[in-house]
Amino acid sequence: YSNTTLVSVFPTLAMGGKRDWVGSAACGSCHAPQLAAWKATPHATTARRFPGKPEGKCLACHGTGEAPAGPTIAVEIGCEACHGAGAGYAEDDLMRDPPVARALGLVDLSTPKARAAVCAQCHRRPLRGKVFDPTAPVHPVKKP
Repeated sequence: YSNTTLVSVFPTLAMGGKRDWVGSAACGSCHAPQLAAWKATPHATTARRFPGKPEGKCLACHGTGEAPAGPTIAVEIGCEACHGAGAGYAEDDLMRDPPVARALGLVDLSTPKARAAVCAQCHRRPLRGKVFDPTAPVHPVKKP
């Protein structure tokens, strides 16, 4: 199915809009291992890098939300900074159907090429002398 087909098949489902943020804690209620792994990353601890309130231009990469043009819901690179505002696709039954979830706003990061395109929006330059590797896991989950 294409996104257009899915939306026409499910016309009563509202697509998540820019301001339909649910926050990383809501994502973690179903994706606990990913949330725990993410909390140990620099993405989760972005706020520590700023002595005060960051400017909107900084929050475009160091926040989750609509910066610099609109509000930021968190000074962190949370789940929705990469996966898209979650209100439209966060329901469990929708999330379990990837084509429908993507049609409702979930950003597909399933391939290295897709991840590289999303990550490159902020990772245009080397960080601390390291070249960005789009194939590296963002929130690796350790197997018990």
